[in-house]
Amino acid sequence: MQVLLAYKSHHAGARDPFASLLPTGLGYLNGLLRAQGFASRIANLSTMGWREVDALLRRERPTILGISQYTHNRFESLRLVSSAKTADPTCLTVLGGPHATHSFDMILQHHPQVDAVVLGEGEETMLELVRTVAEGNRSLAGIPGLAIREGSGISHSSRAPLRNLDDLPVPARYFDNALGCDLRRQLEFVITSRGCPASCRFCSSPRFWGTSLRLRSPRAMVDEIRYIRDRFGLLSFSLRDDTFTARADRVIEFCRLLTAEGLHILWSCQSRVNCVDEEMLLWMRRAGCEYVQYGVESGSERILARLGKRITPDQVQRAAAATRRAGMDLSIYLIAGVPGEDEEDLRATLRLIEDIRPHDGHVAPLAYYPGTALFAEAVREGRVPADLFEREKGEACFVRKDATVQRSIDRLLTTLARVGRKARFGPADFARQAKLVGWCHAGALAEGGWYEEREEWREAEACYRQITHRQPANPWGWLALGGLHGSVGDLEQSRQMFTRVLELVPAHIPAHLALGDLCLHDGDRRGARRNYEAALTLNPGDVEARERLKELKE
Repeated sequence: MQVLLAYKSHHAGARDPFASLLPTGLGYLNGLLRAQGFASRIANLSTMGWREVDALLRRERPTILGISQYTHNRFESLRLVSSAKTADPTCLTVLGGPHATHSFDMILQHHPQVDAVVLGEGEETMLELVRTVAEGNRSLAGIPGLAIREGSGISHSSRAPLRNLDDLPVPARYFDNALGCDLRRQLEFVITSRGCPASCRFCSSPRFWGTSLRLRSPRAMVDEIRYIRDRFGLLSFSLRDDTFTARADRVIEFCRLLTAEGLHILWSCQSRVNCVDEEMLLWMRRAGCEYVQYGVESGSERILARLGKRITPDQVQRAAAATRRAGMDLSIYLIAGVPGEDEEDLRATLRLIEDIRPHDGHVAPLAYYPGTALFAEAVREGRVPADLFEREKGEACFVRKDATVQRSIDRLLTTLARVGRKARFGPADFARQAKLVGWCHAGALAEGGWYEEREEWREAEACYRQITHRQPANPWGWLALGGLHGSVGDLEQSRQMFTRVLELVPAHIPAHLALGDLCLHDGDRRGARRNYEAALTLNPGDVEARERLKELKE
């Protein structure tokens, strides 16, 4: 019996660096099934055309096809189900994910090719489903956490959330047979908790994960990062929890372990402005945190209240200032097109941007999603139909579609870009941060990068040499020196630096690619091929390695 767990983004998402990646949830499902002895395989179909997808399904002929469905890829998911049924009508098709969870009744009513929907957290539900089918039972009735057709209606039940997230297998251990995955990009994203202490009206996370916040232990977090670092060579990570800093003691212990055990990584996270303090931020910077992304959404208290954010502009100001003092870049999310938003509300947000000086920001128009208070209210008041997501064919269903929204977005983006250019740290900032934070490799890299951009090579090298002198086992110092020497034409020194990186982290693909480029510069095509092929062996889906080998053949 073969289980295939698949994802296909919407058309535009195939070119998006985030939307094109597999949802982390599929990795957990795959890991649990494999750990329990089932033949499971994970597949990212985002960059495949439909002919290629159809051929893959005819070749794989899975007994069970599990598909991760978001609002943006709701139609692609349904087409994938139809393709599977065409390839093998006996294939059991199962949807999961946020859109499927909150729209299961509509999906099962209107799309007979979908056999079942996993509701919310899916590991135990999917495991029970697979066991049931493996035992020869095609009836899925009575499985908690599953929605199915029963008679002329739809039955569904809930399942208690997992008590201990540390019991789940590490997904990265089970990517050996993955299809269509660039592991260097995919495994950068790590989840360390489920749930969120907030209840924003535009977000479905509380209904999906439940109201309680469940946290992985710092020990489990560090062990997962170490495994990915050693096995796949990744040195940068993005911790994609809704609110990574919800528990200060956990964050500090995580940072303490990272530092004490010498993992020497760089990382980033998402948080809320009312869930950080200066002590925590200083620990994060010392442990390699580069930047924090905050959901700010608006500078208007009136609009924040409408969105259910439960934060104030004053809290935004304090969190932003503390983040900058700690030496981390400040990134913010903003929302435009909130009903009732007027010129004064927009000006309040523009003023806030000027005051907090974010290094970058993202602006999105407010959209409806199933499972949110915003959508439920709009349906209740008759402003949108209950089957909105069946009728609307776009990736998202925006709350407002008037020209004013786009003008607001343009003004916000223009201000973010202008402020961001001025917000960058300089030598005086680095000096102040060092007094507060102490020396750390993230700070030395940032300062060295500032000098390198200005071609002040000697000063940049001095910053990077601090890392190799203080922490000889830290690959970041050698990696930065390798790039620096390559920039100034000292190719032999560059080669030595990248070789040292591979002595410390043998699976580091960028070092393999850099050494291959240096070989090619010297006319050593065999050496170049050897390094590019080594990178491709480590990550069969690596786009850069594949392109370099292709160019080498041409």
